[in-house]
Amino acid sequence: MVILLGLVLMLTVPLQGQVLAQTIANANDGTTLKQIIVFGRHSIRASTTSQNQLEQYAVQLYPDFGVGTGCLTQNGSTAENLLGAYYRQYLLQAGLLTGNDGLDAARSYFRSNSIERSWMTATAFGTGLIPSLTVPVHSYPISYPISQPDPVFDPILANVAKVDPNIAATQVQEIFYSGAALESVYSDEYSLLYSVLFGTQPAPPTGCPSPSGCTDPTAQEITLNPSTPSITTPLYTGGVINMGGLQSVLSAADPFVMQLADNLEVGWGQLTPDQVSQLTRLVNLQFDIEMRSPYLDKVQSSNAASHVLRTMRQAILHRKVPGAFGNAKSRMVVVISSDAYVAGLAGLLNAHWQLPGYQPDFCAPGGALVFELRQYNRSKQYLVRVFYTAQTFDQLRSLAPLTLQNPPATMQLLIPGGSRSATNLDVQFGVFQKLLSSAIGQRYVEKPWKEDPPGVLTGVSCQE
Repeated sequence: MVILLGLVLMLTVPLQGQVLAQTIANANDGTTLKQIIVFGRHSIRASTTSQNQLEQYAVQLYPDFGVGTGCLTQNGSTAENLLGAYYRQYLLQAGLLTGNDGLDAARSYFRSNSIERSWMTATAFGTGLIPSLTVPVHSYPISYPISQPDPVFDPILANVAKVDPNIAATQVQEIFYSGAALESVYSDEYSLLYSVLFGTQPAPPTGCPSPSGCTDPTAQEITLNPSTPSITTPLYTGGVINMGGLQSVLSAADPFVMQLADNLEVGWGQLTPDQVSQLTRLVNLQFDIEMRSPYLDKVQSSNAASHVLRTMRQAILHRKVPGAFGNAKSRMVVVISSDAYVAGLAGLLNAHWQLPGYQPDFCAPGGALVFELRQYNRSKQYLVRVFYTAQTFDQLRSLAPLTLQNPPATMQLLIPGGSRSATNLDVQFGVFQKLLSSAIGQRYVEKPWKEDPPGVLTGVSCQE
């Protein structure tokens, strides 16, 4: 229980004040930016839970986002375009972009996991980064209802990595003790969610729009059991643990985050931004269970981490490295997927962040881990700077243009065992390579010579 409390008791009041660091470095810091890898989450989307299912979770109808279930909203596309436009300014200043769109396009690589909102986010980012570009987003085929799994992001479903659900569940139970303990630790969040969904009604609530009546997600037991695969429901990355009622709670609360980001009325006018932020502690709990526990993190995130590391080596060696993103010319690498995969990659590095208005380690809509590969001008040695960057809720809601003077919120990350000091978080590339290589489980990494990278996908439109 002590371990549980130490791991999951986090601030419920979001950080206020100045951003701890900015991506923009001193132009005279003695280094040159050689490559940037943006490993991010898709932008603002509609709820991934169908309206029919949501109808049982509240006495009021959940508002419509104006797009299909799980699809990127128009504001989400605009916000990501603004983020890409910011990086255009930054990379022009840093000298990584030249302003020659043809040359810059040849030195860029865009990748998304095989889901529409990620592909659309990568497209919007690329249009902001190189406005004249018809963005060539590489992705495996996207189809309805199930797309071809991408082994970089979902090595389990793609049959690259084998996972033992029993080992995973045993370790999760050792860390978090039990579902009952979690319900106690997160009782404030559960109470807040119940009050928004059902007001002052005593349990069990009544009067939900669903023909089957009300289902109180907060009354369902949290479990930490191994998922049982079948032909119709195989194991997949992020789905190895059966969390029971926690999944229903997350489904009921998820729309509020996106309502806030999309500048809609939030929780039928009942939730403040700080309360929405408090509810996202449950999202962080989900990823602590599903992605950041040591065994699952190694199984599920090693393939993605190996691609990031090979991509840096490729830039240093100036030749194609099998199993890397892009090719030897790729200097701007944009990889868009989901928050689970961002959390998993960060977990391998034991990297943490907190941006204004967000909970610690929360993966905001459009937020990204950013890896800068730099070279010292004098010694020619390479170093790595790792950041977490995201637009604040205010920037998302207002669709505020981002500039070098008004950048997105950014924090340079401490990489344990790599950063030199509290005032110098840069990591020598050799040290970074050693740390990440040690964290990667090679048995869960696809053999580079077996990899069949996806081609450019076009004509994608979002279906529910």
